[in-house]
Amino acid sequence: MEIIASYRVSQRQNHFTSHQQEEIKKLNKEGKRVINLGRGNPDQPTFQPIVEEFLKASVKVKNQGYPPYGGKESLKEAIISFYKSEYDVELSNDEVTIFSGLLVALTALPMVLANPEDIVLTPNPAFFGYDAGIKMAGAVNYPLPLTIENNFLPQYSSIPKEILEKSKLLFLNYPNNPTGAGANDEFFKETVAFAKENNLVVSHDFAYSDISFSGKSPSFLQAPGAKEVGIEIYTLSKTFNMAGFRIAFAVGNKEVISLLKGYIRASVGGTFGSVQDAVTYALLYSEKERGQLRKLYKERRDLVLSLLEEHNIDVIKSEGTFFIWIKLPKTIDDITFVEEFLAKEQVALIPCSTFGEFGKGYIRLSLVSDLKTIQLGIEKLIAFLEKKRVI
Repeated sequence: MEIIASYRVSQRQNHFTSHQQEEIKKLNKEGKRVINLGRGNPDQPTFQPIVEEFLKASVKVKNQGYPPYGGKESLKEAIISFYKSEYDVELSNDEVTIFSGLLVALTALPMVLANPEDIVLTPNPAFFGYDAGIKMAGAVNYPLPLTIENNFLPQYSSIPKEILEKSKLLFLNYPNNPTGAGANDEFFKETVAFAKENNLVVSHDFAYSDISFSGKSPSFLQAPGAKEVGIEIYTLSKTFNMAGFRIAFAVGNKEVISLLKGYIRASVGGTFGSVQDAVTYALLYSEKERGQLRKLYKERRDLVLSLLEEHNIDVIKSEGTFFIWIKLPKTIDDITFVEEFLAKEQVALIPCSTFGEFGKGYIRLSLVSDLKTIQLGIEKLIAFLEKKRVI
């Protein structure tokens, strides 16, 4: 019998990183040590007190049954307290819901807000996770160019009227993956006004909230009227080193939150209670560790910038995230360059055209390795570019 995938699944394409991982495995089997400066998985362990809290919670009988949909009340209270202390944002219980990871939330949003042929506005270049839910909903992805000339912020005035009339949802992400760019209060105020004028729901992906090098990153919900038009999604994967725990939460507009709760109830289900208890502790008692992690990434970022700038390599000074955005000379194709660099020098980077058309000509380097490994990888990159006589 022939099994045929639905159009929702068959539209999805493997990301470049899937292919690259296979190449890395092949090189490792050949005994060649690969320096992976392309990955986005934190190299540091989860803060130890959080792990201890998780272990204590895991033996509690109440956590061994089905968890409540939308999250435990204790976790919601911690989230409300966290947003008040961190961003001076007031939240109520019905403005909070929990997911088993960021990707679940990003996929759910188009499913609950967009019908087939509706338009979803997404940044370009962007994390691939936005596109998956759009395709599964049968909606259309309309790219908003992020360019250096506009500080990697979308230009709302350039969107055609006929596109806006069919648009239902706007995805944003600051600090931004993959560019490392930041956004300010004025931009979020402009976004709220734009969303109100065009009847759009805004979803701000705040995955790298804590990893900011130019002062504290603002929350979208700090903008006046933000809760009237949208939500913010917060994950602990990057900023608390909790990638394996698979948990995120959304806060903001209560109508959108209610729709998301309904989707989770019908499809994914709740999140393990012990994980929720660990996150409750993390949000309330990890300020010191978060500061130390931020300092670590800044030290790594500063090393990379120093080495690249010393050799006149065109690098964007990252304002946040654990990524560095590097511009290649115009004569070099980013995908070809990255594939050749891995094959010849055993260093993995990400070609940014894989994040969208407007990433073409850039490469992304991650800071989730120790200083010695990062320095070795950068030295290999500099030498490789010199061999090509482009620096």
